[in-house]
Amino acid sequence: MTAEADDLGIAVLAAGARTAMAISGGNGDGDGVGLVVRQLGNDARTRLRGGEEDATLTITTEIRGTEFVVTLTDKGEPVTGPPDAVLPLLESGVASAAEARTDGIGNLTEVRFALPTHHRILDTESLEVVPEDAALSAEPVTIRSMVTSDAAALTRAVFRCYGWSYPNPSLYYPERIAAALESGERIGEVAVTDSGEVAAHWGAVFLSPNVVETGGTVTDPRFRRRGLAKALGDRLLERLIEMRVGGRVREPVMTHPATQEIALREGATMVGCYLKITHPLQQVGITEGVTSSRMSLSVAYSALQPLEPATIWIPSPYDNIARMTLAASDWPRTVGTAHRTDAFPATTVLSTVFDSGNRVGMVDVEIVGVDLVDEIDSALHQMRRSGAEYVGVRLPANQEGLATLAAGLVELGLGYAALIPAFRPPTPDNPGGDVLITQWVAEPEIDTSTWVFADERVESLVRAIVAQTEDVGTRGVSRQRRAARRAQLFAALGD
Repeated sequence: MTAEADDLGIAVLAAGARTAMAISGGNGDGDGVGLVVRQLGNDARTRLRGGEEDATLTITTEIRGTEFVVTLTDKGEPVTGPPDAVLPLLESGVASAAEARTDGIGNLTEVRFALPTHHRILDTESLEVVPEDAALSAEPVTIRSMVTSDAAALTRAVFRCYGWSYPNPSLYYPERIAAALESGERIGEVAVTDSGEVAAHWGAVFLSPNVVETGGTVTDPRFRRRGLAKALGDRLLERLIEMRVGGRVREPVMTHPATQEIALREGATMVGCYLKITHPLQQVGITEGVTSSRMSLSVAYSALQPLEPATIWIPSPYDNIARMTLAASDWPRTVGTAHRTDAFPATTVLSTVFDSGNRVGMVDVEIVGVDLVDEIDSALHQMRRSGAEYVGVRLPANQEGLATLAAGLVELGLGYAALIPAFRPPTPDNPGGDVLITQWVAEPEIDTSTWVFADERVESLVRAIVAQTEDVGTRGVSRQRRAARRAQLFAALGD
């Protein structure tokens, strides 16, 4: 649907989006869709300040898995995030996620709304958690690639193994799993019984076209001691290599060393730690009840294809931690030296996405420009207004300007999170595809008392990340206190 960027045109687009939502079975959520479209249209109109050859707005709608997606396209001034007026709607749950970006032709602002199936969780009425010491079963299983019809069986397997304590809550929603399999966002290998129940699973989710996160590993206690996890992991790894996937990331929990140790034993490099990135939960047999704060995850990386040599440019505040990561790896990477130049791009190109369910935002920077700090500051402000508890910022580490132009990001409360090589497909602007990830945490005080580390190297890296995050996260408060004390002193001098 295309219309002029005026009151009538925006009203027509809003009405069309409401109708499309109703046809899609949105359970009366059309008013929320219409409100969001009006806010998107009004924002686009203010960015169409005159002189554009095309002053029209285009709205497209589609069902994407378990969500209804509205995308507005305009040719106004570049966007750096969803409109401010949409942010309260994200925080209140009217919309489930929002993303804004440019595509070289115009601006695209995408807002997602949950369909009824999005919140449909598995039915546990006839399910029980299988105890760890359950008798082993001799029931035969078939090992094969996962298909969409296995989604519900996987959720049942997760519940049998972990109850409600599995660290990845998305694995309790069968329709979401099926949609991700259908779209190719997720793949997996399973061991299934003759009745179709999943006895074991190992999967992968695409984080980018070049890197997957592997995990979701479960084995029903009754089917252990058969080597199912290894068999599934080997099959999945072979499949990823055949697909020419560049690398895989694993995110071991910090409350138990087993998955950290497995990753290191299999040749992975520990590359970082995402602090308070998921909701609090209880890990049966590990934590005493539900954790008091959001969960943190370590980050391990393994290359699946040979890495091409490349130079990375690291801002000085993050240099020491990045070098700790590089020292533990065999990546063909050289660290460049920061210097001033007039050749840096003037304008930063980035996109943002915010997940209202997990309160997590992500900023993806494609081009580092002179206005980098201002643009990221604006994006962070929007995320915080949306209720973000965690924001990650992915920075192109092979762009020379990063070392200079990103040096001030710590003053925005952004600490080191991870360094991942070949995360993105190589481009002339970012030939290695490497990303430096920084993170902002709403509550930067990190309780590590329950954390367990696989070895001293992991502990040193993680504690350095925690220390920096706590430091940069409280700088604003410290500055305010110093300013308040100065005001007191000057007031006294005035007497």
